[in-house]
Amino acid sequence: MNQSAFADIENLDRNFKSESPADGLCWIDAFDPRIALRGHGWREEATAARSFRRFPDRGVGELSEAVQRLSFCPASVFLSFYTDASEIAVRVCNSDTGLMNHMPRTGSAGVELYVRDGRDWVPLAVAVPPGENRMFERGLIAGVAPRRREYRLYLPLYKALEELSIGVSPGATVEAAPAPASARPIVFYGTSVTQGGCANTSGSDFVSLIGQMLEVDTINLGFSGNGKGEPEVARLISEIDAELFVLNYASNCDVERLRRTLPGFYQILRDAHPETPIVFLGSDAWNIMSWSVEKRRLLMERRDIQMRFYLDTKAAGDRNVHWIDGEGILPPRIPGSFVDGVHPTSAGFMLMAQRLAPHLAMIRHWEAERLHGGGLFRDSSKA
Repeated sequence: MNQSAFADIENLDRNFKSESPADGLCWIDAFDPRIALRGHGWREEATAARSFRRFPDRGVGELSEAVQRLSFCPASVFLSFYTDASEIAVRVCNSDTGLMNHMPRTGSAGVELYVRDGRDWVPLAVAVPPGENRMFERGLIAGVAPRRREYRLYLPLYKALEELSIGVSPGATVEAAPAPASARPIVFYGTSVTQGGCANTSGSDFVSLIGQMLEVDTINLGFSGNGKGEPEVARLISEIDAELFVLNYASNCDVERLRRTLPGFYQILRDAHPETPIVFLGSDAWNIMSWSVEKRRLLMERRDIQMRFYLDTKAAGDRNVHWIDGEGILPPRIPGSFVDGVHPTSAGFMLMAQRLAPHLAMIRHWEAERLHGGGLFRDSSKA
């Protein structure tokens, strides 16, 4: 059989067909005030520059070329809005049409629409680019009852997004859904797993999922293969007024680099934010680690460096450092959790998020107790 026999699968199964948007939609630019850009550490600068880049242009000159390039991928960034539209579509322009050999286009290059249902965020539809064209239009939903709902549109994990517009049915109202002014984000710094490799869809990486679960904006500063603890990166990250910083970059470092960079990276964040909790997520629990003796040894050595640094920092008087052991976050031997023994699928990311979220929720609670007192354990008889 010809190898291309199933290339046009849409003709065999129309359920695989991507829907074209309806005629006559009202198109709204992503940077229109009726749309809120969220999950971004420099929202005002990004909006002024009309850029989805995760770092501000002014701050990237000293970064490595790899980090500069990867910063154009808007991982975990999303557009947030209310609308009563009965139809929603997107018009997208990515930087290129290149494919990844182990990650579907739905996650690397697509955009995913979520809707709020009570406290839950429900995935609705994905717009997938055609392989031959970096510019595309796709219908996401049609024929829904025209009622005001809150939506999120998650942006590509592994593509530089150049332009995006949202199409809504004529006469529909659209209003930005910004984060509360008093809310501060959780910032994640790490590697390809942090960036979202290899989630099936753009909203199902663990950083985005944790944001949905904890009702907090999360900022994804994972750089695939290039989470190396550079001080230049730490100085940029330290500009963000975060609720928590979560560091998980060890898997991109050899032992000596991790030992050398961890104290300096921590100190830059601590100098800028003396009271903000810093969380060390102890290495990655890769599936192949349970089989390779050498890789297992490396994992344990990097884990021990982080654990010792955490304990030493705690003993030196820093009350606002925390340790989460990566060993139990995504255990090996769970079918369907990895694409290559290293990078999780969306199913693997969901397991990670479900295990990480309670730890982060407790750290947030402890921080609220420390700053404000009371909370869950306040003595109501003394109120």
